[in-house]
Amino acid sequence: MSADEQHRFGGRHTDEKLNKLGQYMATYTTALKDQGFVLAYIDAFAGSGGRVETRPTLPLFAEPGAEPETVTVAGSARLAFETKPPFEVMVLVEKDAGRFAALERLRESYPDQQVKLAQGDANEVVQKLCRGLPWHGSATMPKGMRGLLFLDPYGMEVNWQTIEAVAGTQAIDLWCFFPLMGLYRQAAREQVRIDATKRAMLNSVLGTTDWEQDWYQPIPRPSDMFGLMEDEATRVRTADVNAIEAYVQRRLQSVFKGAVLPPSRIYNGRGAPLASLFFAMANPAPKAVAVGTRIARHILNSGSSSQRRPR
Repeated sequence: MSADEQHRFGGRHTDEKLNKLGQYMATYTTALKDQGFVLAYIDAFAGSGGRVETRPTLPLFAEPGAEPETVTVAGSARLAFETKPPFEVMVLVEKDAGRFAALERLRESYPDQQVKLAQGDANEVVQKLCRGLPWHGSATMPKGMRGLLFLDPYGMEVNWQTIEAVAGTQAIDLWCFFPLMGLYRQAAREQVRIDATKRAMLNSVLGTTDWEQDWYQPIPRPSDMFGLMEDEATRVRTADVNAIEAYVQRRLQSVFKGAVLPPSRIYNGRGAPLASLFFAMANPAPKAVAVGTRIARHILNSGSSSQRRPR
């Protein structure tokens, strides 16, 4: 498989999020398997289905001059294929042609599973699924569907219309890898330095413009050499990473009527905040919320080292 086809990403943060997702997949299908729903898994940025890791050879067993070992590890799509009890329907979305071709080959390895592959824009595909699938029943599907959606964008590709569409189904459990570092970088320290492109990106991801009022406060300019104040105060970002993460949680809570749990924050190898892994439930039914949040809270709180800045 070529480098273009393989989804090369990794590091401890990738293992953490995939471990959490995999745990929830198994408990999700087990909890709902006898309730009459058709269970769907949707992966909006499925990649190639696997990821490449380079591992050093073990010193005691390596030949002199041996190269590090390259191995392929299961990504989110392969985890879904291997979940037991299985999902009855899977939708895997990938825009890149090479990765999509790898997904097609992966699907051939699981001929007994009903899998739809979609090559296209993740926002468009997910919104179409949210509007078009019989989540709450049809003539051929009396109890309807329940879904698990994984949003793991490469950057800030997910727009708020997609988040609203997911919440509107009242039937999907969402695991969302929110790009905390991307938000922080786009939000320049001084408000006047946010150009039109960055502002449009933040508006799209957050679905509102009021983040500017929330994150920025006026700071009086110092007086000039004659003791006179300059023309006006400048607005400076006072929201740190914690405040931005809390703002994202409030935005999610404004549309998800089931639950939104405090996220698991994930750091990169240098100890900088990378992203926040959120769990949100669109289904407002109290029993469903109780079960889903109990499971997800345990998973989010496991391996809590990911929530602390490494020393």
